[in-house]
Amino acid sequence: MHLWSLLLLLPAGACEAVYWQKLTCPYEGKHERLLRVWCRQSSADCCHGLAFSQRQHSVDGGHLKVTQGSESFTVALLQPSHGEGVYWCGVLSTNNTVIKLAEGYFHSSSAAYVWSWTRWILLPLLPMATMFTNLYSTTITKLTQKKAAEQRCDDVTELADPQYENAASF
Repeated sequence: MHLWSLLLLLPAGACEAVYWQKLTCPYEGKHERLLRVWCRQSSADCCHGLAFSQRQHSVDGGHLKVTQGSESFTVALLQPSHGEGVYWCGVLSTNNTVIKLAEGYFHSSSAAYVWSWTRWILLPLLPMATMFTNLYSTTITKLTQKKAAEQRCDDVTELADPQYENAASF
């Protein structure tokens, strides 16, 4: 049974999970025709990145996928090209300033993202696993001690049996 489980899990371990990180950017009707912006925050009021039209569905050499909605667009990426950090999506105003529509933290790898959520699931499980392990080992220890005590009692009983000899043989 264990061999089959191992054989089934080996191919799954060789495959890399693909996770597209996404950010939805809602905009007002007056911003519909403006260039879209995707950039990494460099300070509280500034970011560096790229601008693209609302017709583009693939940006930054295919690293970004853009999906246009009726009053929003969504940017999806596998890995940020400028490293992990806070990214903005927005529109480029007529005076070349970025109007930030949304922001989000993007991880440099899907494994880091998965771990950032998994650790919060595992954290409460750790004390429970410790308690159950302690309870299990205590129970096993008590059972082992009880069996050992019963075995000692059986050994003593065998020695305590009176042995009768024929008195006439002396």
